[in-house]
Amino acid sequence: MNAELIFAAVIVAILAALLARAHLKLRRLESPAQPPGESTLAREGWVDLPPAWSASLSHITVSAHDVFWESDTSHRYVHFYGRINAFDGFDLDYLTGKVPWEVPAVGVTATQWDGLKSTMDAHKPFQNFIVGRIDANGRLRFGSISGTPLFGAGGAFAGYRAASRDVTAHCQAQMQMQIKDDVTQVLAQSQRLSDAMAGLLEAVCKPLDWSYGARWMRDPRDDHFVCGEIWAQTGAQPIVDASKKERIALDSDDLLARAWKAKQLVWVTDVQTDPGITRRAAAEAAGLHAAFALPVLVQGDCVCVLEFFGPRIQRRDDFITSIGESVNHQVSLFWLRREAEARLTYAATHDALTGLRNRLSFNAEFDKAVARAERNHWRTALLFIDLDGFKLINDSLGHHAGDIVLIEAARRFKSLVRASDSIARLGGDEFIVLLEQAGNDGDIADVANKMVRTLNAPFPGIDEHARVGASVGVAIYPVDAQTPNALLACADAAMYKAKASVESRVAFYRPPAGEMGAPNRAPAAAAAPDGIPTNL
Repeated sequence: MNAELIFAAVIVAILAALLARAHLKLRRLESPAQPPGESTLAREGWVDLPPAWSASLSHITVSAHDVFWESDTSHRYVHFYGRINAFDGFDLDYLTGKVPWEVPAVGVTATQWDGLKSTMDAHKPFQNFIVGRIDANGRLRFGSISGTPLFGAGGAFAGYRAASRDVTAHCQAQMQMQIKDDVTQVLAQSQRLSDAMAGLLEAVCKPLDWSYGARWMRDPRDDHFVCGEIWAQTGAQPIVDASKKERIALDSDDLLARAWKAKQLVWVTDVQTDPGITRRAAAEAAGLHAAFALPVLVQGDCVCVLEFFGPRIQRRDDFITSIGESVNHQVSLFWLRREAEARLTYAATHDALTGLRNRLSFNAEFDKAVARAERNHWRTALLFIDLDGFKLINDSLGHHAGDIVLIEAARRFKSLVRASDSIARLGGDEFIVLLEQAGNDGDIADVANKMVRTLNAPFPGIDEHARVGASVGVAIYPVDAQTPNALLACADAAMYKAKASVESRVAFYRPPAGEMGAPNRAPAAAAAPDGIPTNL
């Protein structure tokens, strides 16, 4: 009897186990959101939460998202369940029937789309995929989407259920910080704004997914804008070509002119519908729409205008304004810093009174000129000029009169030399001129005599009876010396020879009698064009 009871109990236990297994299998088949296998929480590494959490989890999920959606087995959007005014009123119906990577997006690369497509084709969950799109109001919005695959009877793939939340503020803050950091890095690595500009334009365009950026400067000769540096994607070539050719009037209604006159960022939602845009046809050919111009202001003055064109119709928002303010601030500080550095450099290398190079700056250029002459087998002439009669004017008429003489003499000397030549004030009333590729002695004597004659005219603001002359000593590389210091000593000696002469105020260096080792001189001209002897 006991054996029969035990056998019956075993049979009941087996039947109960089979019934429980069948019930569990039926529940799985009736729950298409769960793929075969372990629970979602377990797959994500969670210990199963108590059943009491079910309502809380539902509330947390709903409150943390703005849109829920479903897709079919081909990943096409089929249903949307959105919060009122989700994503600032984005037209969700516009997406119906499309797959995510077919809809124009911002901030997603082709590689990232391929990665999402591979994940969905493999019927795997995905989390926090960030995508930007233009909303119904023409403003850029960013969403973070997460999805999980659905499985039907027998484990067949049935599509996706997913949720999206608006992360626009977060993404815009990240983008703004990225642009600021990239612009800072580009400027830090550049000596001039022109060196930095291509990288700066790229730093703004790329995060925004815009196609073209350029710097425009005002030509004061005719009040027209001319295009400088450009950064552009390949498809924007029509606007690049047009910008290189175009000169845009400051008094026009073009985007650039509006920004210049307003001294603030000016935005155009669609350049193809704006009659004032000069290069509208080129923008249309390049498929460009939204644009903005950013004037760069330095202490209230507009020094240039940056312009940017994008591929979508888009409205202005505070995000773009913030980027413009940040870029303007960074470029303005760079401009002021470089101006200050340039002033310090100029003060360290130029004479404060005449604006000519000082001795330190001239010596550096002198060394380079001698090296070039040696490398290219040039004759280089050094003219040492001392003003005659300057001390009398300075002592009798005062230092102000002496300053006038020095400033005007420097101006006259500078007008007689080529751009490739160098001129400096060594101090007091001494000047020095370096003539590269000087030619023969006759050519050199001609320049030296012009230096003397240019002082014959009266000096403004000084008694016309107060006269100033000049004595000029000439030394030639490599004829008289092979080093800068030696050449300067030769020119100085020749200057004193000219000052002591009663026949000419110009003298070429001649080595002392009996001095050996100097190379033979090239034949010298007998006289300068005006008959003044030049070789004493």
